[in-house]
Amino acid sequence: MPDDGTGEKTEEATPKRKREAREEGNVANAKEINQAITLLTSFAVLYVLMQRIIFQLLGEIRYYFSDFIVQGLSTFSAYQILYEAFFKLVMIILPIMAFTALAGVVANFIQIGALFTAKPLVPDLKKIDPIKGFKKIFSLRGLVELLKSLFKLALISFVAYRHLINNLEIFEKSTLLGLEESLVNIAAQISRMGFNIIALLIILGIFDLLYQRWQHNKDLKMSKYEVKQERKEMEGDPMLRQKRKQKQREMSMNRMMSNIPDADVVITNPTHIAVALKFDLEEMEAPEVIAKGEGLIAQKIKAKAREAEVEIVENKPLARSLNEMAEIGDQVPVELYQAVAEILARIFREKDRY
Repeated sequence: MPDDGTGEKTEEATPKRKREAREEGNVANAKEINQAITLLTSFAVLYVLMQRIIFQLLGEIRYYFSDFIVQGLSTFSAYQILYEAFFKLVMIILPIMAFTALAGVVANFIQIGALFTAKPLVPDLKKIDPIKGFKKIFSLRGLVELLKSLFKLALISFVAYRHLINNLEIFEKSTLLGLEESLVNIAAQISRMGFNIIALLIILGIFDLLYQRWQHNKDLKMSKYEVKQERKEMEGDPMLRQKRKQKQREMSMNRMMSNIPDADVVITNPTHIAVALKFDLEEMEAPEVIAKGEGLIAQKIKAKAREAEVEIVENKPLARSLNEMAEIGDQVPVELYQAVAEILARIFREKDRY
C-alpha cells in the first residue's frame, strides 16, 4: 500500500531502522509470556511458603481477636493493631512481590534482551488523540487483539472449570476438616489450578511471541524510496560525495607529484605511460615505484621529472609491464629486476662519473 507517496513497503527493514525502533522502545513483546512467568514465580513462591503464611495469618488473627478484645479496644490500641497488622502483612507479601518483580524483568530480558530507554515515557500528545484512538480500536489489529483476549479468556475459564469439576470432591472434604487443614488443602488446589493456567499461558505466549515478531517486522518494512533516502543520508549527497572523491584524487596526485624529484629514473612508453622508480642501496631491498600514470598524468610526470632533472628512459615493454604489474609503493616485480637493474646501474655509473 502507498505510504505518503513513498511507495509500497516491500523492503525488509535496514539495520539502522531496526536500531532506531529499538531505541524508541518499539520491540516485539508478548504479554502472555510476561504474565505467565510472573504468575509462575508468584505461585511457586506461594506454594513454597503457603503453610507458613497460613499458620502465620491464623496466629495473628487469633492474637488480635482474643487478646485485644479481652483487654478492650481504645484509640491507641486500634492504631497499634492497624500498624502492626500492616507491617506484618507487608513482611508476608514482600518476598512474593520481590520475586514477582524480578520475574517481570527476566521475562522482558528473555524476549528483547537488555534495553534501557526513557523515550516511551516521554509525553506525546498524538497518543491521546481521540480520533486516532478510535481508529486503533476499530482497526484490524484491534480486532485481532480482541479475538486473542476472548480466546485466552475462554481457554483459561475452561481449564479452571475442568480443574474445579475434577477436584470437587476434595473441596467438599476440606469443609469437614479443621480450619488450618482446610485452608492448606484449598490453597494447594488453587495453586495446582494456577499452574495449569500458567502452562496454558506459556503455550499461548510462545505463539503470540511468534506473531508479535512477525507483525513487528512487517510494521518496520520500508519502501524502496525510504531505503534510497536512508542510503543517501548515510552516504551523503552524491554531488558532495563526488567532490570529496575529486578532492582525494587531487591530494593523492599532489603527493605523487611531490615524490618525483626523489626518483632515480622515469621509464616511459614514451607518450602514454610514465613510471618513476627510486632505489636506495642502503635502505631498500629492491627498486620502488613512487609514481606512475597514463596519458595526461604521464605527461605531467615527465614534465616534473625534467624540472627536477630526473633522467627519463624510453623503454616501451618495461614501462608497460611496470604499469600493469606494480602499484605505487610496490617494489619492482622479481621478473623485471634485471631490466630495471641495467638501467639503474648505467644511471648510477654516470652520476658517479660526475
